[in-house]
Amino acid sequence: MAKNQRGRRIRFATQVGALGLTLLLSACAGGSADEASAGNGWAGEPKLETPAEQLDAALHCTPFEHPDKPPVLLVHGTFTNGAEQYEWTYIPLLSERGYDVCAVTYPDRGLGDMQISAEYVVHALRRIHAETGRKVAMIGHSQGAGMPRWALKWWPSARAAVADFVLQAGPNHGTAISDPLTLLAGLGLPLPSTSSLPVPLPAAVRQFAPDSLFTTAVNRGDETPGDIDYTSLYTQFDELVQPVSPVPTAALDWQQNNPKVANLLLQDLCPGRFVDHVSIGLTDRLAFELTLDAISQPGPANPERAGGAALCGLAAIIPDQIISPNAASGLVNILRAELGGSAPSPHLVGEEPPLKDYAR
Repeated sequence: MAKNQRGRRIRFATQVGALGLTLLLSACAGGSADEASAGNGWAGEPKLETPAEQLDAALHCTPFEHPDKPPVLLVHGTFTNGAEQYEWTYIPLLSERGYDVCAVTYPDRGLGDMQISAEYVVHALRRIHAETGRKVAMIGHSQGAGMPRWALKWWPSARAAVADFVLQAGPNHGTAISDPLTLLAGLGLPLPSTSSLPVPLPAAVRQFAPDSLFTTAVNRGDETPGDIDYTSLYTQFDELVQPVSPVPTAALDWQQNNPKVANLLLQDLCPGRFVDHVSIGLTDRLAFELTLDAISQPGPANPERAGGAALCGLAAIIPDQIISPNAASGLVNILRAELGGSAPSPHLVGEEPPLKDYAR
């Protein structure tokens, strides 16, 4: 199907190919076409609450033309969307290196319940795997690193679709910055008394707390499920994902010598290199080269294999994008999407959303 769609973005919600994929998924799952499309034809897996057409519309891919490499799924962070974060950065960079690239956008700039946002990742992984017949290399930044772990935790079909997962500044064990009092203090606002009503915060922020139901559930048991290589990249100068030491909240299977896991503090590789929470998933060349090594080579990222000390002298990726025609096209797409978009719901809640039945 992809060969008939060269030169333009693939939208799974449109074109006859979507029907073909639905029938394929139905045949694999043994259910009806409608059930498979809605994610409800997968025996033994949690049903997806989000309508299939909404999940389809959230996934955008370049043509699938490179069977020699894994297709890549990009998962954006909080307060942004797939086009804003990746159309001018990772999509052109990876496309120019011969990768088929998809980006998924989950609702309301990631402010809502991450249990629902994870359904978009589940659906995207299933679709890409079915369309290409290849395992996916997934790259996520911030919430887009931590939240997909929920998809891998509870949906075996999502795990089976992934070969590599690169997490950039992922709040895997929560972050102290999500505490309401810490947030208010950091903003210079008055702190409520202990008798006050709960401070309303976006649902996802509640779930970022280190002791939240979400964080506790996703880390219960195996932190790195499936036959997947995990690379967690994090930075000493991250202003949001804290703590970084002595036990980094971004790490997975910390100090367990798991051969399928690499926890890489960028300053351990390049002392003094300034990389913050945003640049690690956008413009930092060190993070990009480590990510590229992880998805192109066996096992998780290997700094020496990726370039060693020479990586520390690499400049940001912005200059590449200024002269890239793909990036210019991406910026036009971003502007078009923004003009046609609507304000996101803040999903303000006084307490964390309850766990879904499958996660209790």
